[in-house]
Amino acid sequence: MRYKVPQDVQRADQILWFLTLRQVIALVVGFAISYTLYSSLSKQYDLNEFEIVFIWLPAAISAAFSFLKVKGVSLFKFILLLVEQIFFRPPRRRWSMGQGEQFVSTTVPFSMKIKTEESEPAQEKEVSSEKIKKLARVLDSSGTSVEKISHSAS
Repeated sequence: MRYKVPQDVQRADQILWFLTLRQVIALVVGFAISYTLYSSLSKQYDLNEFEIVFIWLPAAISAAFSFLKVKGVSLFKFILLLVEQIFFRPPRRRWSMGQGEQFVSTTVPFSMKIKTEESEPAQEKEVSSEKIKKLARVLDSSGTSVEKISHSAS
């Protein structure tokens, strides 16, 4: 038997027309809150248009969380990323020439340590032309006669 394997497994399944399960739940919760507010307050008070707009605000917010995308990311995820960036990540430091405090180091840089240390001058080694010729032969022969040079050097 052959089965059809879905290609886009990262995409959420569409439950109702073009809506995913998360969108349906958010819309149902938002509209349920708004409807219960409207039905309970309209029985007690005479509501004008201004008050009705505020009553249906939870439905509008749930619709925004369901359908709006900012930079290709859902509004809920975008707000979470924004909160993470503001509260939990260290601020980015930007360098601008000529502004801010000057850097003062309490340690001596490594390059200055090398210059200030007085060391003995390197001793020059006597290398005969015969050793140079042997070394050249080894390099030309791709290292096949390495044993001959190591025995003759010792």
